[in-house]
Amino acid sequence: MNTKRILTICLLAATVILSGSFKKKVDSHLVQFKNDGYFIAVIDGKMFETRDDAKYSADLTNKSADVLLGSSTNNNAPKLTRVANSLTFFGNQFFDESGNISEERINFDYTFNDGALGEASDRKIMLTYNGEKYYSLPEGSTFKITKLMWGADRRYCVMNADFDCKMRRWGIPAEAQPIVRLKGKMENINVSVPSWIVTKNPYQTASGQ
Repeated sequence: MNTKRILTICLLAATVILSGSFKKKVDSHLVQFKNDGYFIAVIDGKMFETRDDAKYSADLTNKSADVLLGSSTNNNAPKLTRVANSLTFFGNQFFDESGNISEERINFDYTFNDGALGEASDRKIMLTYNGEKYYSLPEGSTFKITKLMWGADRRYCVMNADFDCKMRRWGIPAEAQPIVRLKGKMENINVSVPSWIVTKNPYQTASGQ
């Protein structure tokens, strides 16, 4: 094997290795489950323990709602699409009384609003805890984005947020169900932005300030 052929093989191998490393670096924020960042949540004074690996998922998504034109029976009503940030933090798994496996989790969903800081719009917070499901009450609940920074290619952003929510357990009648308090914060959470999501340039202003 001559020297020229050896050099050619080495260059090809180096190109493959570098291409793989670059792809891994670029696409690392697009993985489904993530571990970076910081998250703490307390439920009625008890710490919510996240699982050891694949602790959360965070992605911008397109969501639609029916827009009714004069009648609730109009099946041809157009769809109003909004960009939402959907975050899920996973807790530990356990077996319930029936022997079924269950997993604790906290879900946050709100309208992304082009990256604005301050109180989130259209927020929906769900909690699965101790084998029960809870939903946030509009009164007495806050979810405030305190930082948002974009990646250079705008395929991801990094956010901080504080939350303090009253959560009511699912059940009938609703008024009779117990209420718990969910409080905590998240820092440097990596939110993936799929290629089909369209966002405008974010503005760094807090609503109500």
